[in-house]
Amino acid sequence: MYDHGVLAGCLFAVTLVQKSGVSNLDRLQIELNQICAGFHGRIGYSLKRLDTGEQISFRGNERFPTASTIKTAVALHAIREVEAGRMNWTDKRALPNKAQRLEYDVSEWSYYLQDDMKLDLDGYVNLMITVSDNLATRVLREWLGTVKVNETLTGLGLRDTLLLASAPANETRLRNLGRQFGMGMTTPNEMARLLEMVYQKKAAGPAGCEKMQRILSHQYWDDWIGASVPPGIAVASKSGAISRSRSDTAIVYAPVPYVVTIYTDSQKDRRWVVENEGDVAIRKMASLIWNRLQQQKYTPPRGFEKFLPTGGGVENT
Repeated sequence: MYDHGVLAGCLFAVTLVQKSGVSNLDRLQIELNQICAGFHGRIGYSLKRLDTGEQISFRGNERFPTASTIKTAVALHAIREVEAGRMNWTDKRALPNKAQRLEYDVSEWSYYLQDDMKLDLDGYVNLMITVSDNLATRVLREWLGTVKVNETLTGLGLRDTLLLASAPANETRLRNLGRQFGMGMTTPNEMARLLEMVYQKKAAGPAGCEKMQRILSHQYWDDWIGASVPPGIAVASKSGAISRSRSDTAIVYAPVPYVVTIYTDSQKDRRWVVENEGDVAIRKMASLIWNRLQQQKYTPPRGFEKFLPTGGGVENT
């Protein structure tokens, strides 16, 4: 169902643009908001040009479920722990055994490693981010501590971005929010701010922030924002998906560099198909952003859908 109030506001804004000269970013905001107005569910975004500091958003300060995008915060906390000397990148922890793994989150990757295998912090963080491995994420949450990860976020001024999974029993607020949002919560503006701080090397030390950008740039799940830009452009991203929600967040290292975060919630369309309305909306918005900001226009070639990431085609039983 269309939000007629939002749509009317978009049309009114179009009239203002026609009557008074405004920036391309303002025009882009109108186009993006029109997509949001037609979405069957709740959708929000935040977009910031990293060269000029201009920013636009829609529902930018509303809370959304993060799904796997909160893993960026977990990885950042791990890197800060290494920088502070409290951990080493080579510290190891054993994987849960197969029986324990059945009680953990679904994973297409580390679930199938040997029972006696130990992975180091480097391995866990890269699995968590690059292929979004949920078993690796579970180990890291318990190793690092949900409360400690959130202390890092609060210290960065992010009050509405929280890791909620694996919260201790005495953390009533986190556990209640977890029942509402799942693994984590954030706002489009706050997640954009987190990525901007990584880009500016303010979220951690210079070496840590560069490592964060490199890991985020090795993304296997590149079918949304990553697929909206030419293959020669670096994208540091983290996406997430649950039945009710889709999300993608990225730093795009283009001639006009930018940070973009897009979140949905309460989707009417909960199918796990390429044509899911959330998937389509994110791809459409990401493509629009690229083509409005850059001189080099880009459209994915015909048949690109045949090569979207599959997760390896593994099914856990």
